[in-house]
Amino acid sequence: MKLTGRPMLTTVLYGLLCGVVFIPVVMALSGVLYWSMALRLSIWLCLAGYLVLLTRWARVTMVSVLFPLMLPLLLVFWGGSTSGFLFFALVILSWVRSGICFNKGLIKAFAAEAALSLGGGALLACFTPHSTVVWAMAVWMFFLVQSLYFVFFGEIGQAEQKKVEVDPFEQARGQAEQILSTGPQ
Repeated sequence: MKLTGRPMLTTVLYGLLCGVVFIPVVMALSGVLYWSMALRLSIWLCLAGYLVLLTRWARVTMVSVLFPLMLPLLLVFWGGSTSGFLFFALVILSWVRSGICFNKGLIKAFAAEAALSLGGGALLACFTPHSTVVWAMAVWMFFLVQSLYFVFFGEIGQAEQKKVEVDPFEQARGQAEQILSTGPQ
């Protein structure tokens, strides 16, 4: 499957995959860690996978996102609140997507990231997840909102059409050939 052609669809499908796998991952990790740590680590794994997809679409090396990816991992184990972790994960996602992978201009990127982050956060607040099943639904809905990024900025795989200036000599030659091919009237 070629990922560079349909990032919006791939984001939706990746969110669905994260939502389906979320419950077994949290349950498996909660056997070793506290439930809140298992929850944060599962969310971090979803974030890490999405950042890998973003780097592949932008053709950026994974090394450039390793530092931003390690910051929320520290909060998984040393952070106190899950809401603080989620806020920091949103900031990291916005930084990587609009700052490292797809640099589209500061004002436009800030507006899109603010809308998507507030939309994803509001969706999470509406769900008020208290169980793993509701968290799994919230993760999928979060990725549905995140797929709107590609509505704002268009598909990554689309070739941007650039206006090519024609050499004046080539333009004159083309006009001369047109005059010669039409003949006298």
